[in-house]
Amino acid sequence: MISEWMRIMLDEMSRRKAEAEQARLERDRRLEERPKRRDEQRPKG
Repeated sequence: MISEWMRIMLDEMSRRKAEAEQARLERDRRLEERPKRRDEQRPKG
């Protein structure tokens, strides 16, 4: 049987893991957008 403390700790670990994954996805999305923005601003010639 899982103690209340253990359940709380597992919930906290799960929440932190989900937050870290979301932050990683947002960072990756921003990094992917950067070159596109530079290309769009570059004058065609």
